[in-house]
Amino acid sequence: MKVTQMSTYRSIQFNLDRTSDDLNQLYLQASNGKNLQRPSDDPASIGPILSSRTQIVTSDRYMDTIAGTQDGLNVLDGYLDATENLFVRAKEITVYGINGALSPEDSQALADEVAQLKTELFDIANANVDGKYIFSGYAENTPPFSGDPVVYQGTSDHKLVEISAGQTVQTNLSGDELFMSPINLFQTLADLETALNANDTNALNNSLTSIENASEQVRSQRSQMGNINAHLDDVNTMTAEFKLQMQEKLSRYEDADLAKVLSDMTQTEQAYEAALSVSARLSKLSILDYL
Repeated sequence: MKVTQMSTYRSIQFNLDRTSDDLNQLYLQASNGKNLQRPSDDPASIGPILSSRTQIVTSDRYMDTIAGTQDGLNVLDGYLDATENLFVRAKEITVYGINGALSPEDSQALADEVAQLKTELFDIANANVDGKYIFSGYAENTPPFSGDPVVYQGTSDHKLVEISAGQTVQTNLSGDELFMSPINLFQTLADLETALNANDTNALNNSLTSIENASEQVRSQRSQMGNINAHLDDVNTMTAEFKLQMQEKLSRYEDADLAKVLSDMTQTEQAYEAALSVSARLSKLSILDYL
């Protein structure tokens, strides 16, 4: 009888300790919302959890890169828009010069306006954003254009950034491909100014063709960069969706079901209180009661 009583007491104490541990684990789950408190809780889940976390961090990095790249492309598009509008005005001046019976004074006034357009184009081509010349290629600390006639002193490189695993995109236009080749935009305006100063209709007709070609060169480059920007929108959407999938996967392995945790906590608290009650009654018994 004595052995049986002591064995029962030890069994109750063991169950009491185990129930206390279970209850503490449930309290932790309820407080932090996490199913796993340490790797030993579920070793098989560690691999998927670490993988999901890595993928989430990587997705954030790619989305940050895309956001920064699109900011730069939007700034670039603003300068391309200004250049395109500048040549729209140059075309209007040329058509007016061809079709109108211009007096020397009128022709000079138009030539003066073209001279102003040349200055504006030069300023656009040497645009500096955040201390960097955006049309200099890798020579971003050097003004890309100088002199009269204008010469290019940047590089012809395209800057590339990684926007997803193994996928890169172009983020810039070099000044030579936009302003110099195959149509020299500066020379196109210089020729127009000369034709207006001379009030030369034949030369103005030639300038009109050159201006249209120059405008197409700008539009083509702008369209190319616009397509890249649109592609970045698609990649960003796919990356965000992938990140959400990884977050859901991580949640399945890591997050606690709070409704179940609270229900288990209530049941475990009741079991713990019952075990305490039994343990308290047994502790009052003296071994002398069985002698």
